[in-house]
Amino acid sequence: MTMQHKITGKKISYKPMIASDLTNSERRRIDDGKVKAERARNAHHNLVRMARKDVVGFDSRARWIVGTCRSGTEQAIGEELKEQRIKTWCPLEHFRTRPRRGLKPVDIFRPFFRGYLFVQVVPCHEAFAGVLCASRLNSLMGRDGEPFLMPPKLMDALMLSVQKNDLKQDDERPLPVHKGDRITIRSGPFVDFQTTVRKVIGERWKLQAEVNIFGRMTPIELDIDSVALSP
Repeated sequence: MTMQHKITGKKISYKPMIASDLTNSERRRIDDGKVKAERARNAHHNLVRMARKDVVGFDSRARWIVGTCRSGTEQAIGEELKEQRIKTWCPLEHFRTRPRRGLKPVDIFRPFFRGYLFVQVVPCHEAFAGVLCASRLNSLMGRDGEPFLMPPKLMDALMLSVQKNDLKQDDERPLPVHKGDRITIRSGPFVDFQTTVRKVIGERWKLQAEVNIFGRMTPIELDIDSVALSP
């Protein structure tokens, strides 16, 4: 059985807009709208330009800031910013699954700091606004409306640590740490930091803990082999 629906009501008619038919007030409103739209485009362009790596003084004054984003979008947002000549850094970890049930091992590259993206700009309010205008970042890490500037020594340590990061494989050994354990970090940029295990990710031989980075306590992932139980 076919159901039919009857549509009632007045028929909507469309009439093309002809400039000669417009009143003076209508013309002024349209012209004002065009002017406002052009101003908005210029303001957006100027903000983005201030965040680019070719801005005057970039090599000597640029600092790293940290943007937050939805986990899994870090690389895509980084590429979008690079296309606009904005310098970014999204460190990746190389992880290989073990062959199981006849399946070949799979190489996986994941962002080391998931949900975060490093952006380098000359610190100023225009550049900070330009980074947000040019991307899908949710916000910039900071306090009281001021983005946190990463200490250069910490950035150097992070970059060096990621460069030395070897290929990791799935591991089936018994886990030596558990949620709630107090640990000391033995290697990497956070060496000698003491913290508490928030979560153990056994299938990847990693744990999640909090360290003071980006200007506040922030959850990060660590290799279980890189920590030791605190006495």
